[in-house]
Amino acid sequence: MGAWTIKSQKTQILVRIATTVIFLALLSAAGAAPLSYNRDIRPILSENCFACHGPDKEARKAKMRLDVRESAVKKEAIVPGDPEGSEMIHLINTDDEDDLMPPADSHKALTAEEKKILAEWIKQGADYEPHWAYMKPVRPEVPNMGGGNPIDNFILAGLKEGSRELSAPASPNVLARRLSLDLTGLPPLVTGMSDPAADLDRLLSSPHFGERMAIYWLDLVRYADTVGYHNDVERDVTPYRDYVIEAFNKNKPYNEFIVQQLAGDLLENPSVEDYVATTFNRVNQISGEGGIQDAEYIAKYYSERVRTTSVAFLGSTMGCSECHDHKFDPFTTKDFYAMEAFFADIYEKGAYNGDGRYNEGADIKEYPGFTLSNWGPVMQVPPSGREEKLAELTAERRRLEGDLEKTTPELRSAFGDWVKDLRAKSGASEPQDVAILDDEELPLVGVEKVTDNVYSGTIARRQKGAGLVQHIVETDANPVTLAAGDKLFAWVWLDPKDPPKQIMLQFHGESAWNHRVWWGEDLIDYGKGSKKADHFHSGELPALGEWVRVEVPAGSVGFSGGSKITKMAYTQFGGTVLWDLAGRHTDTADAVLAGFPENVREALKKSNSGALSEEEKALIFDYYRTLAPSLAPVRAALAMLDEQEKELKSGGRTTLVTLSVKPREIRVLPRGNWMDRSGEVVLPELPGFLTADGSLGAGKERLSRLDLAHWIASPDNPLTARAFVNRVWALFLGKGLSRDLQDLGNQGQWPTHPELLDWLSVEFMESGWDVKKLVKLIVTSRTYQQSSNVSASLQEQDPYNLLYARQNPRPVSAEFVRDNALAVSGLLNPQVGGPSARPYQPDGYYAQLNFPKRAYQPHNDANQYRRGVYMHWQRSYLHPMLVAFDAPAREECTASREISNTPLQALNLLNDPTFVEAARVLAQELVAANEQINERLELAFDRLLLRRPTAEELTLLGELHRGQLERYKADPEAAKQFLGVGLAPVPDTLDPADLAATTAVTRALFNLHESITRY
Repeated sequence: MGAWTIKSQKTQILVRIATTVIFLALLSAAGAAPLSYNRDIRPILSENCFACHGPDKEARKAKMRLDVRESAVKKEAIVPGDPEGSEMIHLINTDDEDDLMPPADSHKALTAEEKKILAEWIKQGADYEPHWAYMKPVRPEVPNMGGGNPIDNFILAGLKEGSRELSAPASPNVLARRLSLDLTGLPPLVTGMSDPAADLDRLLSSPHFGERMAIYWLDLVRYADTVGYHNDVERDVTPYRDYVIEAFNKNKPYNEFIVQQLAGDLLENPSVEDYVATTFNRVNQISGEGGIQDAEYIAKYYSERVRTTSVAFLGSTMGCSECHDHKFDPFTTKDFYAMEAFFADIYEKGAYNGDGRYNEGADIKEYPGFTLSNWGPVMQVPPSGREEKLAELTAERRRLEGDLEKTTPELRSAFGDWVKDLRAKSGASEPQDVAILDDEELPLVGVEKVTDNVYSGTIARRQKGAGLVQHIVETDANPVTLAAGDKLFAWVWLDPKDPPKQIMLQFHGESAWNHRVWWGEDLIDYGKGSKKADHFHSGELPALGEWVRVEVPAGSVGFSGGSKITKMAYTQFGGTVLWDLAGRHTDTADAVLAGFPENVREALKKSNSGALSEEEKALIFDYYRTLAPSLAPVRAALAMLDEQEKELKSGGRTTLVTLSVKPREIRVLPRGNWMDRSGEVVLPELPGFLTADGSLGAGKERLSRLDLAHWIASPDNPLTARAFVNRVWALFLGKGLSRDLQDLGNQGQWPTHPELLDWLSVEFMESGWDVKKLVKLIVTSRTYQQSSNVSASLQEQDPYNLLYARQNPRPVSAEFVRDNALAVSGLLNPQVGGPSARPYQPDGYYAQLNFPKRAYQPHNDANQYRRGVYMHWQRSYLHPMLVAFDAPAREECTASREISNTPLQALNLLNDPTFVEAARVLAQELVAANEQINERLELAFDRLLLRRPTAEELTLLGELHRGQLERYKADPEAAKQFLGVGLAPVPDTLDPADLAATTAVTRALFNLHESITRY
């Protein structure tokens, strides 16, 4: 068993010191070779000095900066060429505890080697350099070391002269298993990987490649199936997960991948895929808890997006600037909030409860095809395979919309006649009835309709029951605006054989159901006890057995001129009632313009005086297009397209998406305090030290998320390609060229091979941001294909494998541990994409989840055996198997997972029903195929580890089988219970005791360190 240990700050410091020691060992004479500020000095100062003498002016001591040469020299902390005359050298070596730097209370201390390096650097002139990651990468010369792959030449050049040799190639079976796991997360048994040279392109083209790559990306973007905060309930965002998988499978250029996620909704004519990609902005933790403050949680969401965007795409810790200027990097607090301002246009609210408010002026009706869920804007995503047909419909829609926008002389003439006719009609004086609800609205889903007894049109609706009965009709799509003096009415027919005791009309204003009128007995609870507009009594029940108009002045139920009705409810207590036409009785001018948008109605009223602006004329004319008889065929064709699109999207899933609305005001929050509004107002702006030329957004009044996305995805951005390439390198070599995958800044680590990192970054960008080409370049190198075995000399010279003279073994990701057990047993369901799957989970695990209480229901079909990437991700109660194997909760952006080796992992592999069932199903095949235990073991080892068992392994496992066989023969009931775990049926043709004993063996094989490790 290997000694995997949890990463810690101490480990990182040891690695940093080891890097320095290796560098010093490579110098031909101590202190003779030039030191690099970025490589050798900045890490020491950043770790020990910048917190008090760095970029953060609020924390700065003695008004002295060590991150700026001019300041350090002016204060004589550094005297170039004179270490003895430099105050810094004196203070880091003094025996006086009061003067010693770093001070004792900082809990930091310089090593003897670090002190020596600082002195030598000052002796050499104390030259500074811009931080390496903030300089645009330039393609360096590839060293001529005889390697066929540029990567190998850089690695060989970094090895000590005289011992520039890589480890021997990994054996074919080890390399085949390594490539299969690295490229798909699945064993060769599933992928068919046997010849690395011949099978590589097939693996890169496998749909499982996208699943493998998605795991690391979903960690970065904090993807989960639940909201995280408070009750941690579900919200559907699974189409985004499938978008990520598909993007890697289709080899979407990484720069396009970035732009789609940050700002797909702002692209010209965005597609369904573009909108789904923007779920990236919406998978943050959100809350609907009743007592939270809307403004506080809006601040939380914005700051979290800055943290995620800066780490995920830039490898930068801008989040450190929320309360003060960054202590180690040039990011300022203003930079942080100016970055927040890019996201201020997202259609959302902070508190998803009755108190939360969407952005000012936000109206989902202005976004056809989108609806508001409990968690904000969502869209229906069509099932897979219908994208091409939907794209055709989209193209046809654009053509028809173009026809709708055409202006012809005939249309202009008809428009003039229409306006004249409206003026003539609105000049009459007799009030009229205007329908609010009629035949088109009445046949609601779940409501009984009648055609043999109606007041008007062809249908009425029947409500009946013993107690309270109610049906609500939405009018949000076309809210009713009332005029002063209006009356509200409805036609009712009360069944004389089964009359109700009370009837009520309810109206929802712009914010609440507080407008009610009733007839009969006072039995309905709504507003009961009040004598005001929320419970206005209008008299006794209407006559029975005939159609009666019930009517109430709008003012009596609390409406004034200009009020809006957004919903109506037909309500009764007991009996049988037919409800028909409902509406308002209003003056003629208002009746003629009923149903018109308010701004159009006001402009048309104004047109009687002839004093219209050009904008108002254009407004009226654009509205006329929606009514013009000559354009009816175009509108009908568009309506037909709507139905076709609706049909194509049916059966799909929904996902939260980003929609752009009026941006909120963003202020710098002093010390990050959301209640302190004294800070300056900021507009979207990019970090100044990274955009010094000021070219981006020149002449624009306000930068957008699309500008941000284009800047991040630009080849001129020094961070984006480096951050991505560094992480991809870590996926296949175990560690990044710069070890800290989250931070390329001053608190990160100088790359072990900076020229290689820059060469790969430039190569990646110039290839068209081709992800698969980058992956192939790495995995075809000798560096990647080395053995992971380590010799004693290598262990002594380079214990952390900083120079890559061997491959790094490591545990496979949590999801792949489970995938491999399912795969070798034959249970794995290889379906790509779709809703999340719910594997077995301990009973009562969700006992503490409240509001509402819930019980976990595992899938009892093929979904039980789907890959780990599709497992339901409950942030607050992550599946125990995922927790045991170091998967993150995804509450925040995670650039690298912790690595541990704990007893809980072994217990999980032994007892989780998934692994017990997989072990049993594998055992079934072994028992059915072979009578002898040794033959079974050879087959099992080949399937699981792609090798033959050793003689010692055959002996030990044979003894295990014999002991378990005796046990289960003596206790048949125990064998039956053991074999009954899981959904898969147990063949009745096999000896239960032998099958149970063999299952104990396969369960032990799953628990081998080798089984969960990629070498």
